[in-house]
Amino acid sequence: MGTCPICSNTTHVAFSARALQKYPFNTVSCPQCGLLQVKNPHWLEEAYNDAIVVCDTGLVARNRYITQELSPLFYYLFGSQGTFVDYAGGTGLFVRLMRDAGFDFYWYDPYCTNVHARGFEMEKGKNYKILTAFEVIEHIQDPLDFLREALRETGAETIFFTTELFSGTPPNPDEWWYYAFDAGQHISFYQNKTLETMAEQLDMKLLSTGFLHVFCKSTMFNQLQKYYNWYLIRRYSRHKAVRSLQSKTMSDHRYLLGLTKVPT
Repeated sequence: MGTCPICSNTTHVAFSARALQKYPFNTVSCPQCGLLQVKNPHWLEEAYNDAIVVCDTGLVARNRYITQELSPLFYYLFGSQGTFVDYAGGTGLFVRLMRDAGFDFYWYDPYCTNVHARGFEMEKGKNYKILTAFEVIEHIQDPLDFLREALRETGAETIFFTTELFSGTPPNPDEWWYYAFDAGQHISFYQNKTLETMAEQLDMKLLSTGFLHVFCKSTMFNQLQKYYNWYLIRRYSRHKAVRSLQSKTMSDHRYLLGLTKVPT
């Protein structure tokens, strides 16, 4: 028993399992918003000896896919303008891919080493158009607190994020790969109604395409609905993004060599 960090309802035990193949634990489920969480994950320090787990073989493919999906959308919304930040950005791979595609993206992650986007770290006190947080909220015990802090720090009013959803009764531990209890880092699991409740708490709207989810204000929500409802808009945006955006690969190279004062 406990209190749900999203809707403050009483939770109940859903099932028991083991983390890192050795630590027994219970999960608790909220009957109101559907959040499922690991109770008392005391092994997290051990689980995060390496921030990127060795079994995450989908990391590169996932980042390439998200880049392909978001590039035409961001071009549709902002053209070549706007600055963006990948919050909890891991090794910086997504930031590098989006900069290579022509977007002014920056990296932030206090728990991981920036390998691929060095020199393009988030600047505190600067406002960003969009906040992205991919494969993050399943690692967080209090997701609303995390998102509120991220919005406050970045000045963004729109959050693009990913997490796998379940529906109905929580799957048994051996029936859903996304639990990843052997790695020990995933501790929060969501349903669509969980995300809807979170959007309400943040005074935002939810748009979900299955794998990709967005919390945003009303104006942006209307633009996103138009984009996803009209195939021709998506097709045109993809075509224009490829032809109109200029990759930052070489301009970033010159900037990091000190040949230019600011990234272009």
